[in-house]
Amino acid sequence: MQKILTTILLTLSLTSYGQKGKFNPFKLIVLKPDTAIIDKSLYSDRDSVEVGYLRRYYHGIEQLQQIADAKYHQNDTSFVRRQKEYKAEIVAEKAMEPEIKKFKYYQTLSTYSTEVYNFYFNEYEPFSEIIELPNQVTDIASLSKLADTSKADYVVFFSNVHSEVKDGLPILKLTTSLYSKKDNKIILTKETEGDANSRGDMWTCDFNVPLSCLLINGVKTSTDEIAPIIAKAQLRH
Repeated sequence: MQKILTTILLTLSLTSYGQKGKFNPFKLIVLKPDTAIIDKSLYSDRDSVEVGYLRRYYHGIEQLQQIADAKYHQNDTSFVRRQKEYKAEIVAEKAMEPEIKKFKYYQTLSTYSTEVYNFYFNEYEPFSEIIELPNQVTDIASLSKLADTSKADYVVFFSNVHSEVKDGLPILKLTTSLYSKKDNKIILTKETEGDANSRGDMWTCDFNVPLSCLLINGVKTSTDEIAPIIAKAQLRH
């Protein structure tokens, strides 16, 4: 899913080709959370969040298909070459449909975080590799092994995801941790919270589905903590 959206993002940024970004490339893994504990009042929103994700998946394929079939830039040989690659990618993404249908609402945290980090760090070349992987054990030895086998520089993971009530309104609390392969340790563990407000642009959510807003804003507060740390470490001098 996030690969489709990342491809669309990079393709729609064709005007940035030739421009150099300010970050040294890196690889970041975002692990899916394995559970969340939410209040019963939010149970009815779970299906809405999961159906919404599936709709985005189908819409993403449609958008990618439009790019793959586009007639503009036909004089650009590199674009034409990439169109052929996109067509192959569409086939691969469609084959992922059974797995996509297994999506759980709390995985919004990892899926949307992956998209946000790609948006932050992959506007210009050189591009970094930012991917989502299934939940795994997160002790230091396991994280080190994962980073070694995946050739990753950083691993982000979530824990203690749960809803609470604050000032009479629901909030979602989550703890985000950042592992650095260079330091071989967890360099940040921070609890943040997401509220039910819609902040517009990439933080737009459906007021009628409060759980959706809690998750989206949970991603915002989480990435607000992690992104500056990675940005500082990867800044080109």
